[in-house]
Amino acid sequence: MVEITPAAAEQIRAALRDAGEGVALRVAARRRPDGETEYGMGLDERREQDEEVVTETGITLLVSPPSLEAIAGTVIDYVEIEPGDLRFVFYRADEMPPAEDAAPKAGGGSCGKGGCG
Repeated sequence: MVEITPAAAEQIRAALRDAGEGVALRVAARRRPDGETEYGMGLDERREQDEEVVTETGITLLVSPPSLEAIAGTVIDYVEIEPGDLRFVFYRADEMPPAEDAAPKAGGGSCGKGGCG
């Protein structure tokens, strides 16, 4: 469903440790009318009954049903966009990963430097 690269997993685990017990990573996606996909992620304590909880690389992901189709096949990575500017980026598993020195393409998302919380 969702792949998390080792670099992203390291940053997410650090953010989850800092956030404390009972927090999970919420991931969302939606397709825009132009066909591009918008992604978002953040830390959340709240779980809804109809959410899918997926564990990938030891990280619990919360994905609401409306996001399931759009998020399938997505890779979450943590890359250096430019010197000192590290971000989470999203891309499709069947696409070329973003170059470390290139900005994420439209539809990518980030949670800021150093963690997503």
